[in-house]
Amino acid sequence: MKKLLLVVIALMLVSGVCFAQGATKTSEPVKSIAKGVQAVGEYVGKVVSVTVAEPTKGVTDSTVKVSDSMGNPISFTVSSAAKITDASLNAITLGQLKEGEKVKVKATKTKEGKEEASAIAVQ
Repeated sequence: MKKLLLVVIALMLVSGVCFAQGATKTSEPVKSIAKGVQAVGEYVGKVVSVTVAEPTKGVTDSTVKVSDSMGNPISFTVSSAAKITDASLNAITLGQLKEGEKVKVKATKTKEGKEEASAIAVQ
């Protein structure tokens, strides 16, 4: 009877270790998927801040900062040629984007290493 009890306890310990190791491996595919999306140049997240260029006030670049689901912010330079649409696919201006809106940003890296948005779509 004591041997059976020891075997059951040993199996419980081994299965606990197996499940604990499996939990750490589940985050790896999520990270690789996120890197794959970023390599393509499509980012999805919530708008943190919007800055519209105003040369008279010394602001030369329009930018939008977006945070992903993990809370990591990414800043994008937005050119005047960028296509910005609302959820109904109507064209809007950068100034009409609101903090907290979920957006999908298509971007490319410039020679300087900055992310430049070519399209922003509110979702």
